[in-house]
Amino acid sequence: MKKRITALLVSALLLLSVGLPMAACAPTVPEWDTQAELTEDGVRLTLTKVEGAEVYRIYHSPSRYGEYELVSEQTGTKYEHEDKYGYFRVEAVSKGEIVNTELISYDTETFGENVYIYAPTDDAAAINADISEKFETLEDGQFSSERFGVFFKAGEYPDVRMQMGYYTTAAGLGLSPEDVTVGYFNVNAQWFNGNATHNFWRGAENFTVDGDVQWAVSQATSFRRMNVLGNMSLSDGGWSSGGYIADSRIAGTIDSGSQQQWFTRNSEFQTYKNGGWSRVFVGCEGTTPGGAWPSGRSTVISSAPEVSEKPFLVFDDGLGYGVFIPEQRQNASGVSWDGEYVDGEYILLEKFYVARSDRDTAETLNAALRAGKHIYFTPGVYRLDAPLLVEKEGTVLTGCGLATLAVTDENQDTLLRIADVDGVSVSGLLFDAGTHSDTLMEVGTESGGAESHGIRLSDLFFRVGGANDNPTSVDTCLVINADDVLCDHFWIWRADHSHGVGWDTNVTKNGLIVNGDNVTVYALMVEHFHEYQTIWNGENGTTYFYQSETPYDSVQSDWTSHDGAALGYASYKVADHVQKHTAYGVGVYGFPSGCVLENAMEAPDAQDVYFEHIFIVWLSGNKGGAINNVINGVGGTADGGQFDRTVEFYYGGQIRETGRTQG
Repeated sequence: MKKRITALLVSALLLLSVGLPMAACAPTVPEWDTQAELTEDGVRLTLTKVEGAEVYRIYHSPSRYGEYELVSEQTGTKYEHEDKYGYFRVEAVSKGEIVNTELISYDTETFGENVYIYAPTDDAAAINADISEKFETLEDGQFSSERFGVFFKAGEYPDVRMQMGYYTTAAGLGLSPEDVTVGYFNVNAQWFNGNATHNFWRGAENFTVDGDVQWAVSQATSFRRMNVLGNMSLSDGGWSSGGYIADSRIAGTIDSGSQQQWFTRNSEFQTYKNGGWSRVFVGCEGTTPGGAWPSGRSTVISSAPEVSEKPFLVFDDGLGYGVFIPEQRQNASGVSWDGEYVDGEYILLEKFYVARSDRDTAETLNAALRAGKHIYFTPGVYRLDAPLLVEKEGTVLTGCGLATLAVTDENQDTLLRIADVDGVSVSGLLFDAGTHSDTLMEVGTESGGAESHGIRLSDLFFRVGGANDNPTSVDTCLVINADDVLCDHFWIWRADHSHGVGWDTNVTKNGLIVNGDNVTVYALMVEHFHEYQTIWNGENGTTYFYQSETPYDSVQSDWTSHDGAALGYASYKVADHVQKHTAYGVGVYGFPSGCVLENAMEAPDAQDVYFEHIFIVWLSGNKGGAINNVINGVGGTADGGQFDRTVEFYYGGQIRETGRTQG
């Protein structure tokens, strides 16, 4: 890993060497029994004691599927070795027969059984067998409770062939995606006859693919910090409705195919072609589809005013494991990782509490937070009977493998609450509703508001219903009260199919409420809630790309707003008092449920409330119902006779022929 890391690393190391001050009532971090404990000189193993075993044979390999060599035959159950991150196969022998075999490593003990970490010394066939087994389980496991993370240490993996199913993260452990190269990577929708509209919940991060990539996906799929040496296709021959790319380089062409909409940020490509109703590019370098809007249906913004890339797990032979926090950029175009320099903070894993769903609860996770730890969530479903409370400035919470926080019946409050503190980062988590809770996540307190700043949220997904037959209910999935919050990629979803779905079954009010000022969201998708999908009460908010479907199962008598004066609830609602708001590439889709929506968007007529490239779509058929207006009574009607309507610029309460300079 020959990349430059900023001096922020030094501060992390100093904190470790100095330690925390002693206090009589200092909170303690939960401790768990482990068979692999790091020491100053290596690793200390505690072998499983097997009744009747006369000897234990210990074999060592530098990696999971490398070559194992016998390093010890002993009668005791303690063993030390200099390879901190090696793998050890232990055979318990009784009367000349092997009666028990176990695999012990720091990796498996720390990250649990749902994380697989590979090195270039591993046998590619064994890696492929692991990946294939998980893919067969999760290819069509749309509501599975299994979670999976696969990570690659720096090096070349030319014979590794990766197919990715649901609830899977695949990632490189280098500082740059150029540190890890795999031979083949593919996500298709063959399980659904090429229809990729249900290919949710998966992510690829921080590695190079030596060839073409198919990434046929829908919402809640993250393609980040990737380096594709060939072309990239985003569909699989059928319908598709995604999606998200960020901080990635594609050497050739991105073919959007049938994708209804797509968001691409701070990425580089030769050419981007095809696509449906909305393509939004922010800070990208490459040739985008031409033609004036709406015929071209592309929104191109040359740079991202402020962007903070998602934290990611890293490994260095000398430093060990850590979480890297990329440096925040302003007015950024292109990728963040070019060349030999990678700016950011390398926080050693010792500063994190590594959470595992097989043992952790709200109590243990909150104990770790009170003790000042960051949290790294390994793949799994964490059933929380109380909210997690983040009360320390600069806390980092990040997860992999779609780590899921789920509401239990005992918890009618929320899953995660961030107090009025600065600099918190939360990423890579799925929030799952239960019988009832007020919210699923709260950022800042309603009374605190402006007291907290610099909060960063990435790849956060929210789900109400769908997973099982139990009724679910939440008032609002996500509430942002804090100021100066930078959000990057949300899918907030009231389930419209599968289990536990119905107007009176998975019951909600709103998807997102923003009360704070100076909140920016890149790639916001909010769908199917009973009332307003999104309410924006704060000043100076900005949205880059919005995708929303109205509820499929609404009942008109229950679906009216403004005290019954307006049919339906607008999807994107900017509060009447707001004086400044900006939104680019806003699309609202109606479904022929027989209901009418008066306005897809509502906003005050203030001069600094500005919309660019907004539209409505009637999804299919003439079964009654319509969206009567794009925004505030203007823009035209979409229904069974008119497929879509578009507005190029809207501000000051009027449709305008030309836009205005950004900012």
